[in-house]
Order: sequence, then structure tokens, then C-alpha cells
Amino acid sequence: MKKRPGGRQLRRTGPLLALLLAACLSFWLAPAPQGQPDVEYWGHYAQVGPGLGFVVNHDSYGYLEVAQRPQRLLRPQEVRQSRPLYALLGAAVGYPLTAVLALAGHLGLAPRWSPADLRFYGFYSGYVVLNGLTLLASLLLFRSLFGQLTAGRGRAWQFYALAWVLVANPITKAFFWTAHQQMLAFLAPLFCLWLALWVERRVLSWPQLEGLSLALGLLPLAYGSFLLVWPALVYGLGRQRHRPAPRWLATRLAASACLFGLPTVLWVAGLRSQGVSYYNHEAVRYHQLVWLPAAWGQPGFAGVVLGQLKSYVRSLQLVGGWLLLGATLLAATWWRRQAALLPRPAGPALGWVGGWFVLFFALLGYYPERLAYTLLPLVLCLLAALLPYWPGRYVRPLVLAVAASWHTYVLLSYGPFS
Repeated sequence: MKKRPGGRQLRRTGPLLALLLAACLSFWLAPAPQGQPDVEYWGHYAQVGPGLGFVVNHDSYGYLEVAQRPQRLLRPQEVRQSRPLYALLGAAVGYPLTAVLALAGHLGLAPRWSPADLRFYGFYSGYVVLNGLTLLASLLLFRSLFGQLTAGRGRAWQFYALAWVLVANPITKAFFWTAHQQMLAFLAPLFCLWLALWVERRVLSWPQLEGLSLALGLLPLAYGSFLLVWPALVYGLGRQRHRPAPRWLATRLAASACLFGLPTVLWVAGLRSQGVSYYNHEAVRYHQLVWLPAAWGQPGFAGVVLGQLKSYVRSLQLVGGWLLLGATLLAATWWRRQAALLPRPAGPALGWVGGWFVLFFALLGYYPERLAYTLLPLVLCLLAALLPYWPGRYVRPLVLAVAASWHTYVLLSYGPFS
């Protein structure tokens, strides 16, 4: 009997889902916040059992309110106004889950909550579901990239060890069980790398490129780092074997840039048509990106930029061990082989995407340590490309021990809580 493709896909996705749930559930065992004054704590602890619990980030309530009433996006200075798509996704998942919980309560399968509690649990669960789907999508993209990064020479243990690190880290510990967008920090760089390689292998007609650019332009309305999708698209177009002449390529890129920015322009115009001025909370409160043009031409501009770059480097401390590991393994592998290491086309694409992410976050002007973990998926991609060059009988125990030790360290560490 011929096996159904759906069953095969389920068997391939099942281990990833099990890994995701096992890692994220394990964080319920992490130390609860004790209120130390030197630890940033923006939330409250939700205890689900003896010694089990997680932190509900205070930002969750803003996400819940706008998902329950999407019309809040039209209010002046609404915090989520610059990323309306994620709020709408929260509504799309939250309303059906609220109805399911109401039906379950009516049938005696769940508590019969008050209307306010019912909405809270329904929409909160919806955002947790979105977190799970986002993290699962990141794992699926990483698996797709793994074959290209290893040129087909990768082993299952290498993939699962790196995937383990991808799901067991301080960001999932702090944000998976709360209503937040932070899981997109893993999806964005992996999607950009995947897109660059996908476009490079294809020849896109004008209508296809226009449609793709317009569709990709929706992503920054969900998460700011998706702005870097367009440079990934540019890379793929510039590396196509049958790319057009430079003049026509420049014309296509200009049209693509306009279409990529069109969804944001239409959203801003739609707000203005309702008498609402567009509000970007990150730019207003944290001066993200806008600090650079504001400082331009002012006395001491170079010193301001240098100070910001130093702040960025300091923010990399928590992920610095992984950056150092990637650089060390790259140098050791090159010294051992004295030859090109990263397979084409994955190697150059990884360098291009990684460079853009470093540049973007270095110039952001706001450097919480959690944003540094956006580089972690790209470091894991680098490690995936290098591990096949080393003998498995010696490296496998070491790699698995590193992944297990990292998970244990993150689990037992105090914090982070926001």
C-alpha cells in the first residue's frame, strides 16, 4: 500500500513538535522570580502547580486588549499600531478559541468562567498557540536549510542537537508562555535566509516578482525585523543564473521596493483617512533607528555613534558564547581543511543575511539583551554547515553534551523574566 504524503509529513513534524513541547514545558520548572532589585522584572508569576509556573509579561495585556477589540488600532498613540497584523492574527486565533472554551464549559468539560475570564483565557491561549506555531515554523525552516547548509552530508543527530538549542534558550523561557511577539525573533532570520536561497534558484517573471514583493511587504506589519526580507529578496534576484541585464535588474528592484513598502504606506494612509496620525511606539519611546538622523550634523556625532555601537556590543554578552563558538569552529575547520568550507549557494547567502541583521540591530539604538538572540538561529546555521567536516564518533558526544548543558543552564538560571 502506498503511504500517504500527509502521514509522512506528520512523522517528520512529530519529533519537532515533541522537542518543542518538551523544552518549553520544562521551563515551568525554572526558579520563580523572587523580586531581586537587580533583575528586570516586568510581569507576574502564574503558578500552575507546586514548583511549576511561568511569568506573564505585563505587555500581554496590551496584546490581549487589541486582539479582543481590533478597532483599538485606530486609536491615537496605540502601542500596537505599528504592527497591526500580529494583533489581527491574535484576534483570528483568539475568537475561535474563546468560543471553544465557552462550549467546553457549557458541556461540563471546562470551568464555566465569567465573560471577562473567558475572554482572557481564550485570547491568551490564542497567543500561546501563535507562539507554538511560530516556533514550529522556525524549526521547519531550519530543517529545510539544514540540507542546503550541509550539502546533504548532515546527520540527524547534528540537526536535532542544534534544533534543541533553537527551542531551549532564554527567549523561549521568558516569552513562550506569554502573549508576545518575541518568537518571531527566531523566524525572521531563518525566513530571510530561506527566501534568499529560494529566489536564487528560480527565475521570477515580472508579475511573480510584483506579487511576491507585495506579499512580503505585509510582514513588517507583524514584526519590525521583517524589514530585512527585502535585502534577502535582492540577494536572491542578484544571484540568479539567468538574471536580467543590470539596467533591467535595477528597474525590477526599484519596482519591488515600492511594492514592498506599499502595505505600510496604505496602512498609514488608512489611519490618516480616519483622522489618526501613525504612531510607532518603538521609535517614539525607544528612539529605534530615528536616533541616527536626529544625531546627524550635531556636535559629537561620531562619539554618539561610537557609544551606541559599544552598547550594542555589550548587549551581545549573553549570546557571545555562541558567537565565539561559531567563530572558533569556523577557524578550526578552515585550518584543518585549508579550503572553502561553506557550500554554495548557502554560504554566501548566510553571510549576506547575517551581515544585514548585525547592521540593522547595531543601528537600532535600543539594545536589550533579548534582541541579541535574533543572531542565534544564524549562528546555528553556521554550526550546521561546519559540523559535517568533523568525525561524528568524537564530535557527537561533545555536541549533545553542549546542547544538554545549555538547556540545563538556561533552565536553572534565575530569569530572564522579560
